[in-house]
Amino acid sequence: MPPDSYSLLHYLSIFIAPVVQEDAAVLYAAGLAANSTGQWHFIYLTILSGLFLSDIWKYWIGWAALKHPRARAYAERENVSEMGDKVQHYLFNALLVGRFIPLARIPTYVACGYFKVSYVKFCALVAFTGWLYVSIVFTVVHFLGEIVGEKLKWILPLFALCVLVIVGSAYLIKKRRNTDNTP
Repeated sequence: MPPDSYSLLHYLSIFIAPVVQEDAAVLYAAGLAANSTGQWHFIYLTILSGLFLSDIWKYWIGWAALKHPRARAYAERENVSEMGDKVQHYLFNALLVGRFIPLARIPTYVACGYFKVSYVKFCALVAFTGWLYVSIVFTVVHFLGEIVGEKLKWILPLFALCVLVIVGSAYLIKKRRNTDNTP
């Protein structure tokens, strides 16, 4: 199938992929866009939309945690309350750092809900940082494609697969260590 004739199912997979692993999904989409001459705009908008929707629901995990009496009591502790004030005050910085450091996104987004950050403000900043992230990755991959050329077609998906394997392995190792340390 030529790169400019992607099916609706292909776009749907690009849209849903950030739910599984954001970094690999963005790299994969950027690789497809670098090899596509006519539809890179659609690929870009599809991954950006999927990324945004995969991020904004995480806020509600933190918000829902506050419905539990123990979590609410914990949030009212002085040091936790101070941390909440810092998240509110440095929200842009927190979301920017959370966006660019793998494995920091989910805790950052959940913390925003837990510390009652304005959802509209949260969504706007997540959209901005997502746009910035996707734009940087697409630009870098595009220029790598100019330098590397045809090799990018197999290097980038291989790199995305490696990212998935590394992240998955780190998760499994951490889970195993936690299980071994539990009495």
